Amino acid sequence: MVHTYKSNGYNIVLDVNSGAVHCVDEVAYDIIDMLAAGVDRNKITVDILKKYKHLPEVTNAEIEDVFQDIEELKNQGKLFSEDIYASMSHEFKERQSVIKAICLHVAHDCNLACKYCFAEEGEYQQGHRGLMSYEVGKKALDFLIENSGTRKNLEVDFFGGEPLMNWEVVKKLVAYGREQEKIHNKNFRFTLTTNGILLDDEVIEFANKEMANVVLSLDGRKEVNDKLRVARNGKGHMMLFCLNS
Repeated sequence: MVHTYKSNGYNIVLDVNSGAVHCVDEVAYDIIDMLAAGVDRNKITVDILKKYKHLPEVTNAEIEDVFQDIEELKNQGKLFSEDIYASMSHEFKERQSVIKAICLHVAHDCNLACKYCFAEEGEYQQGHRGLMSYEVGKKALDFLIENSGTRKNLEVDFFGGEPLMNWEVVKKLVAYGREQEKIHNKNFRFTLTTNGILLDDEVIEFANKEMANVVLSLDGRKEVNDKLRVARNGKGHMMLFCLNS
């Protein structure tokens, strides 16, 4: 199983089962794509020659070299590798397991419109924007407790979208969790994943007190960050901030 995509001028091939990542040229990218789709090798050669007929360097010999490179990567277990866990999947299904952590998607919305966002700028595949209610969050924490077995330490990550857009609910859920951990002999480890735009003194103070971890998303230097991480108006928005430990 492979996943192909283009980013910042690179042709990237991810071999899902092995985790190997390859940066390849256009011809190799197209050939791997077609192989993954089950296209016959002879047809691939014909299609590639037709598509790149304007490039004299793309010949039968060149295409054959690409096939050989792909075959070598396959032999190394770095491309089209076998799913070694497939035969054991039924065993995992039969195991009696407990839940130790949940990711609470408290905000189906975001105040940024990052170009690469997996959540489609907060809409998650053209879904409806919205915020999780306190009641739904409570049920999620109750579910975690009920299915945690004898585990004492439980983890909850407030996620989105941008969770700080639903800050009041986040605070109420943390308070509810603290009440429940005394009743059920549990210990909640709360974390917050945020782009930092809505950080203020109140949030920082609360996070220092209640959050075991705060994940801040940045894309490096200002020129890199502002190129990809943009506000709704399309402009970059570099944030500089510091959380006290």
